[in-house]
Amino acid sequence: MFDIILLAAIVAISFAAGYGTRSVVSQRRRTQYLKLKPYVRPSKSSEPPQFLIRPRGGNVAQMPRVASNGRRGG
Repeated sequence: MFDIILLAAIVAISFAAGYGTRSVVSQRRRTQYLKLKPYVRPSKSSEPPQFLIRPRGGNVAQMPRVASNGRRGG
């Protein structure tokens, strides 16, 4: 019985250590990015790529299909 409790405690501690480590690494990355923010160029477009945008009417069936070799087909 003690073995199971000890094993559960070890698993819980390792999960907590993993989440804590992940948090520390993310925080370091964020601070590093904020230090470099004035020197980093903004992305060219804040809009998503065209193929992800649905048409205004919302009807996907009206969108032109693209053949596997890049030619437009119907």
